[in-house]
Amino acid sequence: MKKNQIVLLVIITVFVSSFSTEISLSQSAKDIMVKVKKVAKESFSTSIQRIKLSSCKYTVSNKRIVCKEEARNKLLESIAKNYGDNDQDSRSVSIIIDPKKEQGVGMLTYEYGELGKDNDSWIYLPELSKVKRLASNKDSNDNGGSFFGSEFSLEDMEDLKIDEYTFKILGEENYKGRDTWVIEYIPTAERAKKSKYSKTVSWIDKERYISLKKNLYVRGDHYKQLTMSKVEKIDDVWVARKLTMNNLDTKTISIMKMVSVAFNQEVSDEFLTPRTLEDYTFRERNLTRLRNNLK
Repeated sequence: MKKNQIVLLVIITVFVSSFSTEISLSQSAKDIMVKVKKVAKESFSTSIQRIKLSSCKYTVSNKRIVCKEEARNKLLESIAKNYGDNDQDSRSVSIIIDPKKEQGVGMLTYEYGELGKDNDSWIYLPELSKVKRLASNKDSNDNGGSFFGSEFSLEDMEDLKIDEYTFKILGEENYKGRDTWVIEYIPTAERAKKSKYSKTVSWIDKERYISLKKNLYVRGDHYKQLTMSKVEKIDDVWVARKLTMNNLDTKTISIMKMVSVAFNQEVSDEFLTPRTLEDYTFRERNLTRLRNNLK
């Protein structure tokens, strides 16, 4: 074989090998995220959580984040239920129980596994005695689409719809003692019309298939960072008891602490309706039973 033919063969081999590797990595990235979603959605049917939500403007002192103001604290109770097998639907309701002046403010959300179908969300304000439906598009994330006034947006609280993103493994890292894949996901053209984020980079625990950190980008700029800590296995479910959302643009931080939790309790479909937001007696009758199982 002539020398130039050998060189050409080597170039083709290297190109094909690189191309095959890229495809393999891309496929495995999606497979990993499918398993992450499976762990998150199929490890329990229902959950009840008591959550402390704190937010403040911050400054950085000695490489530590320090609140510049008194933190705004809320105590919530949140109940969720999953439906279906694959791209599951789910319903959740969250109610503020403290501070007293916000007591009874609630949010109800229906998430749909169907590709392209927008979620439905409602908010209840006791002083108005009225349930208001929230917008379920990009505008809701830009204008008031916040989870109870925190840096967690409604989009941040949604489950990931795998087919609305493309995935790529950027590398592997040891993050706080855990071996992780670093995976980038970018919304498809259709998803991009509804999403605030242009890109997400997530650190996925190789053993537990849970996300430990996410960098969220808007128009290419690093906009927010979400970190998950105090990871425990409760009722055979991996959970992060502490979520920290850092808005790098506004220098505002929100911390969501899981005070107590219980999984796989009996929750009726009727409870996950607007009636729970409006009917205090009905809500408390159901919650009293569920609270007994919190741990």
